[in-house]
Parts: sequence; structure tokens; C-alpha cells
Amino acid sequence: MGQGSASGVYYRREDYLGVAKRLLIDVVDFPVAVALSMLVLRAAAAVVPDLEDVPGAVPLLAGAPWFAYFVLLKRSRFRTLGYVVAGAQILDLQGTRPGIFQLFGRLLFALAGPLNFVFDLLWLTGDGDRQAFRDKFASTYVVRGNATPAGTGTIVLRTYMFWGMTFLFKEVVRGAARTTAPAAPQEKAPH
Repeated sequence: MGQGSASGVYYRREDYLGVAKRLLIDVVDFPVAVALSMLVLRAAAAVVPDLEDVPGAVPLLAGAPWFAYFVLLKRSRFRTLGYVVAGAQILDLQGTRPGIFQLFGRLLFALAGPLNFVFDLLWLTGDGDRQAFRDKFASTYVVRGNATPAGTGTIVLRTYMFWGMTFLFKEVVRGAARTTAPAAPQEKAPH
């Protein structure tokens, strides 16, 4: 996709979730995912007593609930418990449900470590669309559940440089939606 080749949507500033609601989502969803992983591991250990001796079984079984919860359920119309409690939804730059790969990449970024979590929230405070770093990475918005787009714009690639790294992120430029070529100027008829 070339720069400016697609259009997306943007929302009113108050429709994007701020730090407090985003923290609420994480405080609700993280313990749920941990509990689901523990449940799956206990159930599997009851069936296969030497589960830890099976190569890769424990990480796979522990990770499966995270994928189901943070990717499949979050993408569905039901959403995660944290999103329900916060009255939020996650959307892509076109205002639709994000794809599985987008949400999986977003999940991997969130799981990369506690420093990422802090950096993610700090990024959110300075972003015009209140996108956390993981949202920039995945081209997603977290907005109120009843939010409707405020307008459309062209999706462009923006360069961000920090900590010696360069990133290209897709962003919607407000009021810059592609339109058809303007009509040729009409000559005035003489009076």
C-alpha cells in the first residue's frame, strides 16, 4: 500500500479512551487471562500427569487462553470483560473490527515486558488519538463502545524515532480524505 492510498476514520477526542479507562481494562483483563491459563494447565495436568515432560506443552497450553481471550474474544462482538466493564471497543483505522494478526501483534507487544507497559501508557498521554504504542503498532483505536467516526482522512505512514529506533506507523490524517479530481472551473457567461 503506497502512502495515502487508502482512507480511514477518526473519532472525537472524547471518544478515545484515556489512561484511567485503559488501566481499568488491563486491571480486569490481566487477572482473567492468568486465571484461564491456570485453569487450562490444571485441567491438562489432571489428564496428562507428566505434562511438563512433554516438550512445548506448558507454554502452548498456557498461551492458548491468552490468544483466545485477547485476540479471538476481543475481536468478537462480545469483547473481553475489561472492555465490557469500561464500555469500550477496539477498532482498526477503517472503523471495523481489527484482524487476528493485528490483535496478535498487539498482544505480543503487551507481553514483551513491564517496561513496555509503562512506555505504552506514557505514549498514550501524548498521542492526539490517544493511541497507546501497541495501538500504533497494530493500527488500532480503543474508543467508547458507542463511538461513531467524526470524519474520514487519508491513511499515511508517519515516521517515529525514539531510543535509537525508527518506526513507521499508519495514521489517519484528519480532513485529508481522497476525493475525485476537482471539476474544471466553469467560465462565467457574459451578461
